[in-house]
Amino acid sequence: MATNSNNNASLFNISLELIEEEVRDLRFLCSDHFPAGKRINTALDMFTELQQQDLDIIPELLYRIQRFKLLSNLGKQKADMELVLQQPENCKISNYRVLLYNLSKQIEDKELNDITFLLQVSKSKLQDIKNFMDVCTDQEKVGRLAPDNIQVLLDVMKEIKRFDLRKKLENYRNKTGVTLPQQESRRQLEPPIQEMFPEVSCCAQVDAKSASVGIESHRELQQAPSTAGVDDLTVEKPRLQGAGSSSTEQNSNAVSNLHRAMEAINMESAPETSTAFSLDAVAGPPPSLPAQTSSNSETNQLNVQLIGAYKMDSSPLGYCLIFNNKSFPGTKLKERNGTDCDADKLNEVFTMLGFKICRYNNLTVKSMKEKLQKYQKMDHKTYDCFVCCILSHGEKDAIMGTDGNLLKIKDIRSMFSGSQCRSLLEKPKVFFIQACQGLRSQISCSVMASVTSSSSDLESDAMSHSIPEDRDFLVGMSTVPGCVSYRTGKGSWFIQTLCNCLEEYCCKGDDLLTILTEVNRRVSEKNPKKQIPEPRFTLSKKLVILPSSARRMNC
Repeated sequence: MATNSNNNASLFNISLELIEEEVRDLRFLCSDHFPAGKRINTALDMFTELQQQDLDIIPELLYRIQRFKLLSNLGKQKADMELVLQQPENCKISNYRVLLYNLSKQIEDKELNDITFLLQVSKSKLQDIKNFMDVCTDQEKVGRLAPDNIQVLLDVMKEIKRFDLRKKLENYRNKTGVTLPQQESRRQLEPPIQEMFPEVSCCAQVDAKSASVGIESHRELQQAPSTAGVDDLTVEKPRLQGAGSSSTEQNSNAVSNLHRAMEAINMESAPETSTAFSLDAVAGPPPSLPAQTSSNSETNQLNVQLIGAYKMDSSPLGYCLIFNNKSFPGTKLKERNGTDCDADKLNEVFTMLGFKICRYNNLTVKSMKEKLQKYQKMDHKTYDCFVCCILSHGEKDAIMGTDGNLLKIKDIRSMFSGSQCRSLLEKPKVFFIQACQGLRSQISCSVMASVTSSSSDLESDAMSHSIPEDRDFLVGMSTVPGCVSYRTGKGSWFIQTLCNCLEEYCCKGDDLLTILTEVNRRVSEKNPKKQIPEPRFTLSKKLVILPSSARRMNC
C-alpha cells in the first residue's frame, strides 16, 4: 500500500514538472495503448490510464522525451534505461511512434505548413495542428498512414526536399531502423542524398569520426587541426571585402539578402586544445571614422531618411549582457574552449559602441532566468537599446545552462516583449546566440561556372496607437535550425566575424542588418567546413549603431 502511495506521489510530482508540449509528446508516443476515443487531457490522466493497464511504460516515455532527471523520481537512471532499451523486447513504445516523434522535432514551422498544404488537411482541422505528430495522427484517422504504410510520408518528404528525413523513413520501412531512435538522432550522421539538390553539383564530406564521439546532446562543435584525409583543415587567409564600398542597389536589397542561406552544415568534432585554425578576422583597433565624401555615406543617409531609424544617441546606449557558459560540471558536455575569447571580444566591441557591459560566467538555467528577469524589471527609459549575447551549448531554438538544462530562446524573447518590459517598447532588442542548433551536417554545394553571384553581397508607447508586442527584435543565430556551429581555441566563427564587422562598418554608418549580411557572407565562405548564420528580426526601422566617439563628434 505504501509503495503504491509513494509511486503515486512520484508521478504527481513528475506531472507538475511537465510542460504542455511535453504532455502532447507523451500522449502521442503511448497513443497505441489508449482505447479509441479515450480523452487524455493531462499528464495525470495519462499516468492513471497506464497504471490501470498495469503498463510499466512511464520510465521509457520520460527517456524518449529526454527528461532524464525525472527518471530518478521513479528510481531509474538514464544509463539504466539505455541498457534496458538496447533489447528490442523491452521497448513498449513502437519504433513507428518513436520515429514519427523524432521526425517531428526536426521539422520547421514553414515545413509544417507546406506538409499540411500538400496533404490537403482541412481548414477545420488546421487549428488543432500544432506539430508534425498532429499531422500524422490526422492521417492515421483517415486511413492514409499506418505502421505498415508510410508511403504518404515518403512522398511528402520528397516534395519538401527533406531527404535526410526520407532516408530515416526508408530505413524503418526496410526494417533497418535502430532500437534507440533518440540516440540515433543525436549521435549518428547519415550520408547526404545526392538528389537533395538535383540542379547543382554537390560535394558532401562526412567525417566518420564525428559520428562516434558519443555526443550526449546537441552541442557546439570545436574545430581543430586534422592530420590526414579529406577533412584536413587548411589555413584560410583573411578575405575582407568592405561593405562600405557597396552600391545603392546592395543597400536597398540588404534585408532580402539575409534570407539567402543554405540549409546545411558539414561538421567535425575535435579535441579541446584546438588553436590552429585561422579566423576570418583582422586583429587590431577599430578603423577610424572615414571622411563623409563617399557615395555610400550619402546613400546610407538617404535610406535612413526614407525608412526611418531608431533613436540611438543615449549615453550609455543601454545594457549589453554577456552570458558565457564554458564549463558544464556534472554533465557529459564538453568544455567550450575559446568561448572566453568571444566574451572578451564582445566586451571590447560593445564598450566601443557605447553600451554598459554586464558579463556573467557559467550559469545554470535557473540563474540565467534570474539574471534576465532582473533586467526585465529594470527601467530602461533613459536607454535606447538592449543587447544580450549568449555563448553556450544548445539545441534547436534553445540554449543550455551549465547544468545541462534547456532554456528556450522564445522564452527569453518573451521576457522583453512590449507587454512584459514596457520601458523597452519601440526600442530595438538585440540578441546574439552562439550555440549549436542540432547535429545535422550541412552540405557543401559547388556553384556551377555558368552561375554568377555578387561578391558584395523608447519613450513610453503613445496612447493613440498600438503595436505588436513582438516588434523591434533582432535575434542573430550563429547557425540555422538543426545544424552545428563551429568554434576554435581562438573563438567561434560567428562571434569573431560579427565583432570584426561591427568594428569595421558601424563607424561607416551601415545599419545592423546590412552588417549581418556581410557576416553571413564571410562565415559562409569559410572552408572546408560550412556554416551559415541566420538573423531573425521584427525590426521596424533601420538600426544604426555609431561608436560612442562618433556620436560625440555628431558624425
